[in-house]
Amino acid sequence: MAGSLVNHVRTAALLLFAAEFWKRLAVGLKMLFATIRMLVCRLAKRQRLPSPAQNDCYIQLPPDIYKRADPLLYAQYYLMAQGLAVTWDNPDIDIFDGAAPVIGALQPSRTYRVRVRVWNGSYDAPAVGVGVALSYLSFGAQTVSRPIANAAVNLGAKGTIDCPAYAEFNWTTPATGGHYCLQAQLSWGDDANPGNNLGQKNVNIAETRSPAKFVFSVRNEASVVRRFQIEADCYGLAKLQPCAPRGQGRDERTDTPQPRLAESKARWAKALEEQAYGRFPVPDDWSVRIVPRTLSLQPRQITEITVEIEPRDAGFRGSKAFNVHVFAIGERGSRTMTGGVTLTATKG
Repeated sequence: MAGSLVNHVRTAALLLFAAEFWKRLAVGLKMLFATIRMLVCRLAKRQRLPSPAQNDCYIQLPPDIYKRADPLLYAQYYLMAQGLAVTWDNPDIDIFDGAAPVIGALQPSRTYRVRVRVWNGSYDAPAVGVGVALSYLSFGAQTVSRPIANAAVNLGAKGTIDCPAYAEFNWTTPATGGHYCLQAQLSWGDDANPGNNLGQKNVNIAETRSPAKFVFSVRNEASVVRRFQIEADCYGLAKLQPCAPRGQGRDERTDTPQPRLAESKARWAKALEEQAYGRFPVPDDWSVRIVPRTLSLQPRQITEITVEIEPRDAGFRGSKAFNVHVFAIGERGSRTMTGGVTLTATKG
């Protein structure tokens, strides 16, 4: 009976969700047709089209009518561009062998279940039919992507029962076993922020047998010669803090409720202060040797990078994760992240 009640509640929520979506769509189309009619009339009368500065000539959609969804997942390239440290062990992409989560190397020609978790950054706008494309690359940075499958999810607004949403895929690994990088790409036609739509899971685990040795590939996908720089850190996902109820974020200076925008800016500022790239160096009690650390590659050239990790304390027992990031170096010394892997050294 409890299950039946839950189903009824979910059905009612979906109906309300659909009704609100179609209501907003109808209003938006009405505004669009009015704008098109105005432009056609001006052209027919040989009148000049309004310039962007003439705001009185355009129909302004008020914020309570036009809302944009923001589908997202843990997106390393976007986060690094904001100055944040990242891990390549993506918390929004999980691999299962039956019901058990997979840790370590994947078996060749074996079917696994991949689950992608999709979030919405908007409190007001849902997104029906968000595309989720899953692909894989050979283990490394900038290697060639191979499609697996596509799916779609109905994503509710932030804080609703349908956020997050989950897309699941069956993936049969290639005949050659080993480690592979999974990529999840979201697509939504009216996305408020398309930059946070690509997430990557790229993890390798090895025993520390004097030392733990990893090998991965780096490929230059550009049409010109590029220089690359490789470096490691020990960043890990921060422990989640309890969320304050809606509208109850507090301004620390005045102890008054913060508007959503101010609350969001405060969270970003705190993240940049506590989780900025460069704040998580390899500790002194570990040795990480990367060969080579810098290199130049011809267009489409691919090469292997070797990473050796070893604790300086021979009595170490446990595991330690290291993120290895690959940067392309520009002419004036600028750096653009092109990929990376998370390597975990273990010792029983």
